[in-house]
Order: sequence, then structure tokens, then C-alpha cells
Amino acid sequence: MKTVVVLGGAGAMGQIIVRDLLQFSTFDEIVVADFDKEKAASLAKSLKSSKVKGVFADLKDHDGLVKTLSGAHVLVNSTPYIFNVQVMEAALAAKCHYLDLGGMFHVTLKQLELNEKFRSAGLLAILGMGAAPGLTNVMAASAALLLERITAIEVVVGCADFTKSDHPFLVPYALDTILDEYTMPPMVYEEYDFQAKQPLDGEIEIDFPQPVGRVKAIYTLHSEVATLPTSFSMKGLQTASFRLGLPPEFHDRLKFLVGLGFGVKESIKITGRKDGKNVEVEMTPRVMLAEVLKQLDPSPAQVDDCEVIRVDVSGTIEGAPRLIRMESLVMCDKENNISCGALDTGVPPSIVAEMINTQVIARKGVLAPENCVPQSLFFEELAKRNIVVEMHDIAIDNPKTRIIAAQPGNFRI
Repeated sequence: MKTVVVLGGAGAMGQIIVRDLLQFSTFDEIVVADFDKEKAASLAKSLKSSKVKGVFADLKDHDGLVKTLSGAHVLVNSTPYIFNVQVMEAALAAKCHYLDLGGMFHVTLKQLELNEKFRSAGLLAILGMGAAPGLTNVMAASAALLLERITAIEVVVGCADFTKSDHPFLVPYALDTILDEYTMPPMVYEEYDFQAKQPLDGEIEIDFPQPVGRVKAIYTLHSEVATLPTSFSMKGLQTASFRLGLPPEFHDRLKFLVGLGFGVKESIKITGRKDGKNVEVEMTPRVMLAEVLKQLDPSPAQVDDCEVIRVDVSGTIEGAPRLIRMESLVMCDKENNISCGALDTGVPPSIVAEMINTQVIARKGVLAPENCVPQSLFFEELAKRNIVVEMHDIAIDNPKTRIIAAQPGNFRI
């Protein structure tokens, strides 16, 4: 019997992974493992399938986690990235294959150090198999096949949100991750070397297909930049970067909160009055922000958002400058009230978990998606979920100003 465990399976992204696995995979059992046992059990019950069950899982209890994973064939880790290394260690001990949603560059580098352990154990770990990283890495690999030389890989995600809600700060994904993206120095690869930039650096305006339109995008810390330079060094890759363009109103509010210090991870001392006496407590600003947001009880919102995932790979074909643009416009699922970000993050790991299950992917070790995921089959599976990837072959008339002219032969994968 083949079992897949979705760790953090009762969370926003985990639920999408579980539902997609149930609909499309051939696993005999799908385990929703979560610290919130009641929520995990409730999700499993709501899916009305004997294949799905909910169980308790504590990331900080290594032995307990290994026991939970015992007998599993594949583990999909949808918990916060800071736990990735210890979850990988548990997967090794339990002898199961591993997937996650990304390690924010620095954690990804630590995870890659486990390559020999996984290879020796006959196991596979694929790092960053969501939308970005994940889909973006496979897009880059697909474009790279067409180029003889590669000079730059530029990844950018542009978002638009038309959701009507009375919530003043509706967070699209994990608050800690978003705050890290806006406060941690982003890494870029420039002239064959990694460079740290200042948070919020590299802001440019980019025109995306409607309904996203023009969006301001900034450099943020991302896992793609950690692996793409090594993966494509043989083709001469010089630069690689990731930019994120969140909806303008949310972006401005987030910058404001970060500017006030609510992105700080370290505790600060706060003096107040209690029972007529001065008291001093320590509080972490971002934890305080999270708690305040939890207190808000907005009316249920009908999701209405979309995003464009774009990967521009520049290089040469027969000596002529060329740009291969991979692009996907992802719309939310209004019928099931699933945001575009949850959809394109939750679907890819489900697809790849099934590829491991059916031995379509049979490699061993710790790998980035661009080095092991079969592109055409992956894109075909995405299309079944209404996530369509397009490829555009663009000739560059003037590389210095990046004036481009579309060429005949643009095609849909």
C-alpha cells in the first residue's frame, strides 16, 4: 500500500495539496498530519473518502514525527520553511521520499547538504515544489533547452486582488514568510556571484497581461536563486533574480507595517500598567501583529484574485540574442473559493508526488525541480487543473535597451 503524508495538511496550502491528491493521484492512503488534530480530522471527514485520514503531528517531536511517517512512501511538507531541515531528517529516519514548498534561499542551501544522505538511503528529496519556487524552476528548465548559451534568468510574480473584504490586511499566504520577504536581504546572482541586496531593493514597474496589468515588483529572498546558477552554469549563466509584485494596496500597507518595525523577529521590552503597578513584558513585534490580526473577525469573502508567473531566460540561439519567456496567468477558483496563490502552490507538489509514486521520477538524492521534473508532462498535468503555461520565443533587437519584437511561432505547451 502506498501512502502519502501531507505535513501541515490542515493549513491553507496543505488542504489544496490533499484535495488534489485525492482527485488525481493513485495513492492508496492520504494522511493529513497537523498539529491541529481536530482540524486535520475535520478536513479528512469533509472529503468523504476512506483513503483520507487526519492525525496529530508535532514538528518539534522528532521521534513522534518519525513514527507518524513510518510506512509512508512520500512526505509533502507544507509547514513553514524554517522547519524544513528537521522535517527532512525525520523523512530520512522514516525512509520516505520528500517534497517541500521552498526554503527561502539560505535554508535551501542547508537542505542541499543532505544530498549524500538521501542518495545513500535510496531516497529523493525535491526542494521547493510549489509555484515559486517550483513551477518557476521547471519553466526555467524548459526555456533553457532552447538556448545554446544562457546569460540571465529573471523570475517575477505579479499579483492582483479584487476580493471585497472588510478585513484591513488580508494576508494571501503565511504572514511570517511575507514578512521575511520584505525584511530579509534578498539574494541575487550577478556576474557569476551571489550578492545580498537591501530589503525592498530593485523596485521596477512591469506590465503583465490583464487583469493583473502594471505592478511594482521588488527583489525578495527566494529559493530559485539558490539553485538555478548551479543548475545552468554549464550554459554560462551570469545573472539570476527573483522579484515579487504584490497587489499595490497590500504592498503599501506591508511596507508601512515593516517600516514601523512589525517585521522584527527579536523581542522588545514594553512597559505598561497592571493593577496599579508598572509591569514590563517582552514581546516580538511580528508575533504581536499576528495576534492582532487573529482578533479580527471579518465577514467571509468571495475570493477574486489572479497572478502572473513569468520566467524570462535570456541567451543566444546560433549566436543571435534571444529571450524565451515562460508565462502563466493563474486565476482563482471562484467555485470552490480557492485563491490563485493557494491553487498554484498546492497543485505542483501533488503532481510531483504522484510522479514519484509512479516512478516517473526515479532519481535519488536532494535535487532542485529544474533537475528532475519532466517539463512537458508536468505542464500537461497543470493544464488539467486549468493552469496553462505559455512559451514565447522573442528576438532581442537591442539587448542594451531590451526592446523586443515578438516572432512567429509563439506556442502554447
